Amino acid sequence: MGKPPPQTTRQAYEFSEKDRDSLGALAASASFVGVCLMLAGMLMGVFAMGALYAGFTYGGIGLVGAAATSVVEAWWTMSAGRSFSALVSTRGRDVDHLMAAAAQLRRLFGFARVVIIACAVLGAAAATGFFWCNVAADRGGRCPAGFWR
Repeated sequence: MGKPPPQTTRQAYEFSEKDRDSLGALAASASFVGVCLMLAGMLMGVFAMGALYAGFTYGGIGLVGAAATSVVEAWWTMSAGRSFSALVSTRGRDVDHLMAAAAQLRRLFGFARVVIIACAVLGAAAATGFFWCNVAADRGGRCPAGFWR
């Protein structure tokens, strides 16, 4: 058919000191947010165990899901912060570190998009069920599958 396109190599690029200061501040902020999310996820995990132990099964399961989500988000946020930090502290590999940070942020925001859509769908379903059960109760009917008692 033809020969394959030539491989392009990345040219070395170095950010200015002003850019490095800005990226350093971003790295610090991302790392701080990541650590806070990790701590919140671990705390939710402790609360989930307490809820499950106390017999609050649905609440415990919800907290387990929230804790897992928080820990995943924290990991990707801290990874992006580490990549930005490496970008600031090293020379000669700025583009590589920037692309590593962009990959972590792409994962984080892609995951956040899925979580937001899932929460919206679940919230709409819960609101619909609540509304339906209240309308059915007003007309003397029963709520299906014990959704609302």
